[in-house]
Amino acid sequence: MTRRLSVGDTAPVLTLPDARGGEVTLDPSAAKATVVVFTANGCPYALAWHDRIQQVARDYAARDVTVIQVVGNDETGHPEDSVESMRRRVDDGEIAGPYLHDADQEAVAAYGATATPEVFVLDQDGVVRYHGAPDADHDDPAQNAQWIRDALDDILAGTAVRRPQTSPAGCSTKWRVELLWWEGCPSHEGAFELLNSTLADLKRGDVAVVRREVATAEEASRLNFPGSPTFQVGRQDLFPADAGTALTCRVYRTPDGRVSPLPDPTDLAARLREALARPWDLPGWVDPRKETS
Repeated sequence: MTRRLSVGDTAPVLTLPDARGGEVTLDPSAAKATVVVFTANGCPYALAWHDRIQQVARDYAARDVTVIQVVGNDETGHPEDSVESMRRRVDDGEIAGPYLHDADQEAVAAYGATATPEVFVLDQDGVVRYHGAPDADHDDPAQNAQWIRDALDDILAGTAVRRPQTSPAGCSTKWRVELLWWEGCPSHEGAFELLNSTLADLKRGDVAVVRREVATAEEASRLNFPGSPTFQVGRQDLFPADAGTALTCRVYRTPDGRVSPLPDPTDLAARLREALARPWDLPGWVDPRKETS
């Protein structure tokens, strides 16, 4: 099931392309504090908080703080989140700091981000010290991304973060599910039908489904493909397997102990529900405007 970073967890070191085609490594050890913001180009919440986040990047740059913004939405139906659209915003001077494109949704999945915008503030050891929304109200510019600023001030002062956790709020992450298959197995059409029907039952028509054929052993290794069919979100297997990668047919265990070429529909639904969670689906979610001050 999907791993979501919480306060106290250590964030992974990841390398992603920026809007101009270079590469940037999300390495918290390179600064006294790092702010990672999962954002979007068309989400009204992300746009409302956008200028406040850019001002944080400018105000704290001289204090050895890096603000990294990541666009990880699937582009299907959302061309505004393409790398071309990102490049235009950079060219127009709208972005302060690195602006990264998470085309495979690996960073989104590794952090477990569910919203745009969603903020993670890391100390120099890479430990998450704050997670949540930029401030208490996207509609109030006077809030000034205060929750990010408070976390940074506390980290830089070497003290405990006064408000380490709030509920992320905004548009839900636009996820993509990839169905990986090998032509040597006849089960991939049934897997595609099962995936689509399960998403329909979950009322998740917002999720894109992509079929990717795996044809060589090199592709199987690169895509962490243990057999056909495999269901992935953000390059993470929804049914993690101990087996190595191979061009082979995969089997799944049903609740009654039998083996099957397809996963149990109820099990698939549960794993999709977890992997594709929206912020308001998570336990304990509270509208930031109702958070205690």
